Amino acid sequence: MAKVDMHYFREALNCAIRKGFDGDEILSTLDIKITPNQQRVDGEQMARLVQYVWANLNDEFLGCTNQPCKLGMFPFMARHVLHYKSLENMLEQGISFYNLVTDDLQMKLLRSGDFAELAFTFPHPERDPQHFFLEFWLIIWHRFSSWLIDVKIPLSLVCFTHPKPAHYQEAKLLFACRHSFNRPVVKLCFHAKYLDLPCVRTKKELTRFLRDSPADLITIPGSEHSFKAKIRAILLHHESDTLYCPSFETLALNLSMSAQTLRRRLKVEGTSYPMIKDEIRRDLAIDYLQMSNRSITDISNALGFSEPRSFTRAFKHWTGVSPSKYSRSKE
Repeated sequence: MAKVDMHYFREALNCAIRKGFDGDEILSTLDIKITPNQQRVDGEQMARLVQYVWANLNDEFLGCTNQPCKLGMFPFMARHVLHYKSLENMLEQGISFYNLVTDDLQMKLLRSGDFAELAFTFPHPERDPQHFFLEFWLIIWHRFSSWLIDVKIPLSLVCFTHPKPAHYQEAKLLFACRHSFNRPVVKLCFHAKYLDLPCVRTKKELTRFLRDSPADLITIPGSEHSFKAKIRAILLHHESDTLYCPSFETLALNLSMSAQTLRRRLKVEGTSYPMIKDEIRRDLAIDYLQMSNRSITDISNALGFSEPRSFTRAFKHWTGVSPSKYSRSKE
C-alpha cells in the first residue's frame, strides 16, 4: 500500500484530540508506533486511524464541521448512485444527496464544453484549521469518481481558498496537477469527457470498496492509465539490483512514442521524469532504512547515486535529516 506523509497522519489524529481523545492512547489501541523523526506511515496505518476516528466520533466529517455526519451516509449515497448510467449522472445524484443532508459543505458540478469543474463550499473553515478534511474530501470525490469508471481521472487544476501550506509538495503528490491558492472557491478541474463514461462497478465490488475504505482512497483506485504510473511500473518492476532509470528517450521508446510526446503528456499530468525518479528514490530510501540493515553506501548504490555523499544530500533535502540520523531514530 502507498506511504502517507506524517502531516496527514498527525492531522487525522488531531481530529480526535480536538474532541477530547488522548492521542497516545489511540496509537496504543491501534498498535501504531511513531518515532520522532518519522516522515511517512503505511497507508494501512492511516486507514486504521481514519476508521477509528470515524467510528469513535460517529462522524464521517471527522469532527471538522459544525454538525457531524453520521456513519453510513457515504455508503448509502454510493449504493444509490451505482444505478445511474454515466459519471455525470452519478456525481449529480451524489451531490444532490449531500446538499440535502448537510449545510456544512455544499457541492456543484459545472460542465462547459471540454471543461468540467467539481466545486466545493466549506462555510466553516475554522473547524478545519489545517485544511485536512478539505483535502480529504476532495481526495474522496476524485478517487471515488475514478473508481466508479475504472479510469484514473487526470486533474488539470485544483483550487484552494487558503494560502499555500507548508505541506505543499505532499499535496502535489495527492493532486498531480497545477495548484492555485487564495482562490474564491475550492474546485477540481478535469476534462469533461470523463463525465460521459459509464459506471463499470458491481454491487459486490462496491461492498468490498466500502468495507476497506478509506484504504482504496489512499492508494488511488482506478486503472493506472497515467503515464506516471506506467513509468513507475517500468522503473520499479525491472529485474535489477540497482534502480533502473533509463534515458528519457529509451523510456519513450518503451512506451511507443516520441520523447517530445511523452514530455508533453507528463506535463499535462503535472509531473516530469526527474520528479518521478525523485519520488521513487525517496520512498525506496525510507523503506530501506526502516525495514533493513543495509548500509548507507549499499542504499546509495542501489538507488543509482554516484557516491554516498550525493545520496546523503538528496535524503536530507527530502526529509530534513541525514540518512544516519534517520536510522538512529528508528532504534
